Amino acid sequence: MTRTHRDHQREVVRRFLTGGLLPLRRPIMTALALMLVTSAVLLVLDARIPFPSPAERILYDPSDWSMLIRSPVRPAARQERTMVPGLSIGGYSTVQPPLTIMLYKAKLGDTFSGIATKLGLDIDTISSMNRTEGRGVHNVTVGEMIKVPSQNGITIALSGDFEELCKKHSVQPEDVLAANSVTRADLRVGMALFFPGVQHTGYARALAEGVGVALPLHGWESSPYGRRQDPFTGLPSSHHGVDIAAPMGAAIRSATDGVVRAAGWDDLLGNYVEVHAQMGYSYVYGHMSRILIGVGSRVSTGRVLGLVGDTGYATGPHLHFEVRKYGIPQNPKYYLPGIR
Repeated sequence: MTRTHRDHQREVVRRFLTGGLLPLRRPIMTALALMLVTSAVLLVLDARIPFPSPAERILYDPSDWSMLIRSPVRPAARQERTMVPGLSIGGYSTVQPPLTIMLYKAKLGDTFSGIATKLGLDIDTISSMNRTEGRGVHNVTVGEMIKVPSQNGITIALSGDFEELCKKHSVQPEDVLAANSVTRADLRVGMALFFPGVQHTGYARALAEGVGVALPLHGWESSPYGRRQDPFTGLPSSHHGVDIAAPMGAAIRSATDGVVRAAGWDDLLGNYVEVHAQMGYSYVYGHMSRILIGVGSRVSTGRVLGLVGDTGYATGPHLHFEVRKYGIPQNPKYYLPGIR
């Protein structure tokens, strides 16, 4: 029987299928079985752990973030926002989104300005959310949980009329209510409200940025603020400032802008100068060997006020520097950029 060309081709294909593919059948079937099992597992996980909504997704390096704090949106607040008329441009509503706060875990070398720059926020926003009037803005510890809001703004305690407070800061009342997920019925005196888009100005902003108080003298810390042993009696005592040791006669400069409220002699401080600044702050410079400024003088940061000495209750040449808020002593280290 004569074989045709077609018969020959069929014979070649048959031999290939039986001799070439059959040895690979077991690995192929195993791979297909694994794919089916994997697909089934992924489907189960997807059903049990749904993908988070856009408002819950954590941005940037996940190792930098520990948790998410969401402002709850109550039905009443949601209904009020839907009733507020607003323009729609390009398909996006102009209604203010609610505030979301995330926690950032500080790493070695982090600063408030660096964190703000990395996250695209104003340093005033980060500082105000985590420090009161800039106290401690220079001190960020490794592992500290830094609160990071989802938008620029500052927190203000409600006092007086809510509408007037919004007008004072040039922000719409509806935007403040929406950002905080509250209604007018929820408002109470003393309630902390986040004012979106609002930033501090003047001296308040300088404090928030950590530039409101400059180092009055280049020296080294010889006695810290707080409880200590009296240098003369050895008994426990309270130290209301920080002592900065420096050579006799070194220039003492004003740490901030202000007006000289006192300049003279005190039995403890010796020759001293007190400069009154804004927001209830005043700064005291003691133990001067010589005073170079008069009462009523307006001074700017860096203006020489006097010279280092050891007058009054002192054991050696140094500057006794105090920060007072409405007359109450504060820890100067919370404000100064650094002391050796």
